[in-house]
Order: sequence, then C-alpha cells, then structure tokens
Amino acid sequence: KLTYIIIIVNMIKNQKGSLFILLSILAGLIVVAAFAFIYIQKNIDESEADVELLESSDLGLPCENIRKIDGVCYEGDEPFTYAVMIDNHSWARPPFGLSQASLVYETIVESPITRFLAIFVDNENIKQIGPVRSARPFYVDWVKEFNIPYLHVGGSNEALDNLARTYNHDVNEFSKGQYFWRSNNRSAPHNTMTSNQNVVDVIEDNGWSRANNFESWIFKLDASLEERGEYGVTVDHKTPLFFVKWEYNKEDNEYIRYQAGKVHADVDGEQIVAKNVVIMMTTGSVIDDYGRREVKTLGTGEAIVYQDGNKINGTWKRADLSARTRFYDEQDNEIKFNAGPTWIEVAQNGLVNITDKYE
Repeated sequence: KLTYIIIIVNMIKNQKGSLFILLSILAGLIVVAAFAFIYIQKNIDESEADVELLESSDLGLPCENIRKIDGVCYEGDEPFTYAVMIDNHSWARPPFGLSQASLVYETIVESPITRFLAIFVDNENIKQIGPVRSARPFYVDWVKEFNIPYLHVGGSNEALDNLARTYNHDVNEFSKGQYFWRSNNRSAPHNTMTSNQNVVDVIEDNGWSRANNFESWIFKLDASLEERGEYGVTVDHKTPLFFVKWEYNKEDNEYIRYQAGKVHADVDGEQIVAKNVVIMMTTGSVIDDYGRREVKTLGTGEAIVYQDGNKINGTWKRADLSARTRFYDEQDNEIKFNAGPTWIEVAQNGLVNITDKYE
C-alpha cells in the first residue's frame, strides 16, 4: 500500500500536479481507511455481544471459562475446590451444606450405613458444612483424583496411614482442629462442622495453591425438552433408612433426591438435586470385626449414567490413583455430562439393588 501511494505521488510530481491534488488524494485514502476500520470494529463488537449473550444463557454452556469440577461457567479466576467427608448416619440428619456440593460419591462404609465424599467449589455463602466424619481408604483413593484439601475427622488406621504417607492436603480435625467446631445442637460424634471460610483459612495458613490441578470431564448442553426421557432410578441399600430415590423432573431437567421416603434436603430446607446420577458398579468386602470395608477403586467395571431423563449403559475406567474416574458408553465413547451437580452412587456387589424408575 505504501508503494502504491509513493507511485501516485511520483505520478503527480511528474505531471506537475498541484500540492492540492496530492493532499486531496491522501485525504481520500484516510477517509476510506477510517470507514473500513469502523465497519470492521462494528462487526467485532457485534460478535463479542453474541458471545456475551451466549455465555449468560441459562444453559450455562458453552462459555469461555467452565469449572473443571462441574462444567459451570465462571468469571475471573477459577474458584478452588475442596472435599469434605460428610456423615449420613440417621442421627446426623439433616446435613448442612450438602446441597451445595458439585460432585458427591456415596457408598457403604459399614453396612448399611453410607457416607458422602462431597466436593465443593469456593463459595463464601456456605457458612456451615457437616456433620464431618472419618476417612476410609476408598474415599482417600477417590479424593486423590483431585489432590485438593480433604477435611475429615480421623479415620480408619489404613486411611490415616495412607494420607500420612501420600497426601499433601490432609485436613484432619485431630491435627488441625482450628478449622472445625463442635455444634451444641447435635450429639457426638455427629456434631463436627466446618465452613467454606475455614477452608480458605487452611489454604492460606499452609501456603497451598488454589489451582485446580486435576483433569476435567467433558461437559455438554442440556438436551432439548423433546430429547428428554422419563428415567429416574432407585438405589436400595436394603434398609428403609438408606433407601434412595432419584426422581426425574423433566421440565427442570434435574433429579430430585429422596432418602428414607422423603425429599433429601439440608437443614435449611434446600433440596438436594443433581444434573447427572451415576451408578458405579464395583466390588467390596469386609476387612475387620467392626464391619469396615475395602472397595475396588481402580480398573474398570459396569456403570449406568442417568441424564436428561435418559439411561446410558456403559463402563467406568480408572488406570491409577492420579487419574480421574471416567465413564464410557457401550461404544466406548466417553460420556459427556450436563453442567451442574453430579452424584456417583457406588454400588458394591451384593449390597445394593438398582431399579429404573419411570415417572
């Protein structure tokens, strides 16, 4: 372009053109360039507006930044995640803060009692989480998928030894009691509580990174209303107190959790819902007189994923303790999850009956 302008200038000089003509041509070129810039910038602004509209949609995806743990959009720096061992004994109900978890593993610790490994995202509004209970080796295995702060109250000897030897973000009430408190409204051992702020404090006090250094699942948009099915599922731990039903709400495209015959909710009445419910089949066995168990967490096994009211038969796979547990359909394609909370119901052999439920 510069060469072109020089040629024009030389032509004008050779033809003894006036300075006025030269300036007029240059002014014309400037005007054309200005209009071109305005046109291009207008298209860029419109494109950015479209992206902003898409990112603010109620579907939550796609957007520029999604949280690794649950696929939900965020702005600024990605919020950190942390894990809490939450009690599900009948005397520990209702829970505190469980409805705010992004990912939950549930399985039997001593038959038929289940316990929750709940993964949370930094949220200053979570004022109370609990009751917090003890660790077990298989829950330690699962928390190693994330390498994040793990809050618990003691644990089995095997679990504690495992944490001491291999885990750098252990937050045990027995050694870090300042990040927990005992509630006067519950009886021990079902009265230990913590909070989101306590996790912020433990991270700062120990100089831990807030980075989420774990692998993400693949996330997707919700299915359209026409694509949604009717499937719900029941998880029967063979006792009424631990009978779980996930009832599908087609309009909201979410699963409402029922436990012991009533809606499962936090102490403040906030219902527990999920966008995805996973049945993870595995093996387990009793290892001591107390009834503690060992559970298979590596390798592969059968799995069923319930999402969008549909049922996907497949498998789970996990190669080693640093890898995420991933889920695949019958064609061995990795299953994409809806953005939002996911619950993994770990069904140990012979202890749980799974039944599809139609609404």
